[in-house]
Amino acid sequence: MKALAVDGLTKWYGSVKAVEDVTFHIERGEVFGYLGPNGSGKTTTLRCLMGFLRPTGGVCEVLGKRIVPGRATQHRRIGYLPGDFHIWPDRTGRQSLALLAALGQDSDLRSTQQALAERLEVDLDRRVETLSKGNRQKIGVISAFQHQPDLLILDEPTSGLDPLMRQVVLGLIREATKAGATVLLSSHDLSEVSAICERAAILREGRLVEVAPISQIVQRGERRLKVWFVEKSPQPSGIPDDLPGVRIVEQNGNTQEIAYQGRADTLLKWLAQYQVDRITTPQTSLEEAFMEYYQGKTNGD
Repeated sequence: MKALAVDGLTKWYGSVKAVEDVTFHIERGEVFGYLGPNGSGKTTTLRCLMGFLRPTGGVCEVLGKRIVPGRATQHRRIGYLPGDFHIWPDRTGRQSLALLAALGQDSDLRSTQQALAERLEVDLDRRVETLSKGNRQKIGVISAFQHQPDLLILDEPTSGLDPLMRQVVLGLIREATKAGATVLLSSHDLSEVSAICERAAILREGRLVEVAPISQIVQRGERRLKVWFVEKSPQPSGIPDDLPGVRIVEQNGNTQEIAYQGRADTLLKWLAQYQVDRITTPQTSLEEAFMEYYQGKTNGD
């Protein structure tokens, strides 16, 4: 039995299309990425899966049950983190989490909440209105994970978090799937998705343009390296013809940002002829990584 199945999902707001004929499924125990630029229809899909929106057409099922709009279908078994997470500003994080647990008819989750708060380094006894955006996001992460759900539906879960906390959240996802949970992860951070997902769907203007293993999707996208060359040493002035899909995006003094497609080994071997001080991999947004891919689809290629 599939953990989640979407068949022909369509949602129109009057004459405006949000998603159209979207079909995919997620196996139990899988981490599935749901990718696309802002406005592509990701959040609309997730709200339909939670029963918050009534689809114009199509069928959605979660954990073996068909979703009925307006009813909390399997919500006790789902950990949901919306992209615009908001809670009661005049209450503490601890009070808010207790209320959310009670709404889900869960028993006392204080020990789990505290353990998650310590890992995420957030003070649950401060009022929500005094917390930074990142710390409010941490409360949202705790609310999704606190009842150890069978299915996690996460919309940009690391938004507003620093790199260390991003890794903590990814670690929580890995631990949840190891314990048997299934994860639907919506994001536009390609590096984040490629680090944790097995398969992914790419959404563009409300329609699916790809459902494939993440390794295949990453190979087709564009990634970047930031290279520091040793001061006053020679550095490339251009890219040779035998390195297709590679380009110099920006050059500043002894530093270059280089974009490439496919595997990095050929590029790294070419860079080895120069005196390289260090290399980093800048965070790549989905918009940057798939700009040419999206444009190609638009032009009918």
